[in-house]
Formats: sequence, C-alpha cells, structure tokens
Amino acid sequence: MKVNKKTLQSESTKRKLLQAVEDILANEGFVALKVENISKVSGVDKKLIYFHFGDLQGLYNAFLRSKDFWLSEAFEEIPKELSWDAVIEVLKRQFSEMKSNKLLTQLLIWELSEKNEILSKLADERDEVGNELLTKIVKQENFKEDVQPLIALLVSGIYYLSMHATINGSLFCGLDINKEEDANRVSATLERVLRNIK
Repeated sequence: MKVNKKTLQSESTKRKLLQAVEDILANEGFVALKVENISKVSGVDKKLIYFHFGDLQGLYNAFLRSKDFWLSEAFEEIPKELSWDAVIEVLKRQFSEMKSNKLLTQLLIWELSEKNEILSKLADERDEVGNELLTKIVKQENFKEDVQPLIALLVSGIYYLSMHATINGSLFCGLDINKEEDANRVSATLERVLRNIK
C-alpha cells in the first residue's frame, strides 16, 4: 500500500502543534497559549494552525479531546456493552489516570477556573458520555439504591483528590495519593463501595 506523503506530513504537523500546546501548558501555563508561542515552540508556521484546526479554539478543542479521559480514543476502546464489574474497572482506571497524569488534572482545574465555551462544551460532552454509560448499566442491573448520585460523588471525589495532590501535594483526610500505598487504599475503597450497592 502506497503511503501518501502529504498525509504523513499533515499528521506530523498536527502532532507537533498538539505537542506544543502540551509543552506550553506544562511549562508556562494557560496564559501562554497564544498563536505566536505555539508556532515558536512547535517550529510550525502559525498559518498551519488555521489550516489544520480552523483557529486557535479548534486546536484547543482537538488537544483537550485527546487528553480527556471520557472523550479520548482510549475510552472509545472500552466495550459498549459493559457489566457492572467493567464499570468498576473504568472508574478505578480513571482514578489511576487522574492521579498519575498531572496534565489531566491541570486541564480540569482550567475548566473549573475559567468560563470558556470550549471547556464548557467538553464538560457537557463528558457528562453525556458518562451518563449514557451509567443509564445503560442501571437498566440492565438490579441496584439496591439510587446509583447516579453515588457515582457523581465518587467521580467528583476522584477529581478533587487528584487536583489536591497535584496542586498542594499535601494530605487529604490523612492520605497522600502521590504515595502508592495510599492510592491503592483509595482504589480498593472505591471498588468496595461500588460492589456494595448491588
């Protein structure tokens, strides 16, 4: 099969631009995400941001979608017909991903700290995906109690523990999820709580 040189070059350019966004976020923060800065860091002409992504917002959107746990390609690999055991594993995986990937935590903080149309839209899409999954599971399983509020509390707890550990690096309820032992305790408790609602 013949490989199209233009397609390869186009994909390479997109990867460079997305990587530049990640590097800028990691090193300089959100305020440094400007066209000129992205062009400089990526080594790509700024006109190509517009060519490949429409505008700076389009680049942000592509980057954020690639990093969001619930909207990324990694989540799409999860089977659509899930058992409750699989849902438990998804939430444990989310906890693991959030605590180990500081960029995800920074993106969540950005979403919470600024009114931004792209971030709001992604939050809505994330909720739609999660709620669709939860609705399917609730219909096929027989729960002793209302599951939706419990999942909301657990997921928000995962988010907050991750943000707290990333930003403050301090203890929360005597736990430091940056330490493997405490992270394992939280993950085991998450699983125990979820198994006990059936």
